[in-house]
Amino acid sequence: MSTKLAAARYGKDNVRVYKVHRDEKTGFQTVVEMTVCCLLEGDIDVSYTKADNSVVVATDSIKNTIFILAKQHPVTTPEVFGSIIGSHFIEKYSHIHAAHVKIITHRWTRMTIDGKPHPHSFLRDGAETRNVQVDVTEGKGIQIASTISGLHVLKSTGSQFWGFVRDEYTTLPEVWDRILSTEVDATWNWKNFSSLA
Repeated sequence: MSTKLAAARYGKDNVRVYKVHRDEKTGFQTVVEMTVCCLLEGDIDVSYTKADNSVVVATDSIKNTIFILAKQHPVTTPEVFGSIIGSHFIEKYSHIHAAHVKIITHRWTRMTIDGKPHPHSFLRDGAETRNVQVDVTEGKGIQIASTISGLHVLKSTGSQFWGFVRDEYTTLPEVWDRILSTEVDATWNWKNFSSLA
């Protein structure tokens, strides 16, 4: 009986990136906090089938690369930053043919103190995250999906629920004014890009 490796993907998850931008003119700072996962695919089969690690970009090197790219480039648009990360690995290593980058951007909002925006104090005033999945594939370009996840919304009035199926299992009364509260996850796909240029 023979076995065959059908597909292989590996990488580094839970890379915590925190970047501060200091505006010298105003004295104000902005902060970005994100968690990055980067998975690589390519001609790496021998690392699984022959214990040959000569094709493995170490996961610690993947983490360090993410840190260096965050220092060298703006990170405020996670779609672009994810594309920069993925493109780097495809261009740097000829045996890597695809990079899958997931970025979760954590929310920080500037605090208002004594009625004025504070230059360097922030609070997390919501649980929602801005998530991005960037897939960079050699010969296919860059595919991006953006998501808002965990956005809590509420209407205190002006919501109705009536006209639904009523049968022997229905106990819910129809209402013409009620509270509406829900959690929204919304994802949208961008057109494919051939490159960052």
